[in-house]
Amino acid sequence: MVIMTSLRYFTESSFYCTRCGSKGIPVRRSKGKKREPGHLKKLFCLTCQDEVNHVEVQEAGSSYTYKEFKIEFEKGNFDKDGKRIVPSYKQFISEKGR
Repeated sequence: MVIMTSLRYFTESSFYCTRCGSKGIPVRRSKGKKREPGHLKKLFCLTCQDEVNHVEVQEAGSSYTYKEFKIEFEKGNFDKDGKRIVPSYKQFISEKGR
């Protein structure tokens, strides 16, 4: 979603908890502050009631969508601290067709 406020453009990113998989609080970023696909950010999870790593998902024009997060989450690519076990999530995405 693109939002225009005071002549500045923002994109809204969704965040998903790496521990429980639930959707977290969305964050607005200006277009110039975009992060890499699948960026990890430590946020408070409303379900876990703890500060946990969340994966950033930008549906519009991103190579990392909720579908990719779900595959990676179900394959268990996050450790107990919410960090990726296999650094490149693309390995899991390429396996989805098998």
